[in-house]
Amino acid sequence: MEDSVDLHSVNFWLGTWDGGWLLLPLVSVFGGAWAFTDLAEQGKVLPLAVTLVLAGWAPLWRAIVTTDWATPLASWRAWRDADPLPYWPYLQPGTPGALLYRALGQALSWWRAVGAAVLALPLRSVFFALLIALLLSAALGRLAVLLTVFLLTLAEFAVLWHDGQGQVGAGWEALALVGVPWLLGASLAGEIVLPVLSMIVVSFFVGSYTRTGRLAFVGPVVAALFLFWQGAPFAAGVLLLLAFPGLMLVINHVEAARYRRAVLPWAFVILLLFAGVL
Repeated sequence: MEDSVDLHSVNFWLGTWDGGWLLLPLVSVFGGAWAFTDLAEQGKVLPLAVTLVLAGWAPLWRAIVTTDWATPLASWRAWRDADPLPYWPYLQPGTPGALLYRALGQALSWWRAVGAAVLALPLRSVFFALLIALLLSAALGRLAVLLTVFLLTLAEFAVLWHDGQGQVGAGWEALALVGVPWLLGASLAGEIVLPVLSMIVVSFFVGSYTRTGRLAFVGPVVAALFLFWQGAPFAAGVLLLLAFPGLMLVINHVEAARYRRAVLPWAFVILLLFAGVL
């Protein structure tokens, strides 16, 4: 049991490698900075942004969205046992205070019997990752703090959308691990409009291209049209050529996990192409 808990803890902080997905936030924050800033001028700030993404945001996201919250919380609905609490003076039966006293006793009993064994590690990981993220983002500035709050909110919405089952869709993952780090890197220059538009495009591209199905064809087309709009038709054509191997796998109905691993290097190259053109 201890070995499995320790391994889970490591996965929160080092990430589930999954064929290289740990590199996505790194490539994204670097790509955003490369696209919109002078890397030589941002030499002191960029390492701090990379540390924020890898040591703060990525563990925070994983600790929240990969935890099965639904199973332990389901037992709370029918929980009736209550542990004794220190006596509250002047407590009268049937009052709101008495109901609160009873609810706190039930919560303590549930936590000791069920919650602590399952949720203590994820909650500690969330706390420490959020603390690290807030400290590093405060050093980077107000926009980085706002992006940290946005990532936290995004993770909560993703968990609620998927009923706390411990897994989320590719779209949520792309926005959190690609879009937000991309915008952080881009924000080092102080510009906001084009970085936000590019963040939406790269998030949609990765979210669609890294999943099997017809939507995989839409992401590269949208990304190519965006580059064409930015006055880079040649780069748009190169992007479609780079996306072609992955689309061939979709046509051949390759298994989802194998497809996800196979297209990841192409997604890295396309993100860097995007950054180089912008």
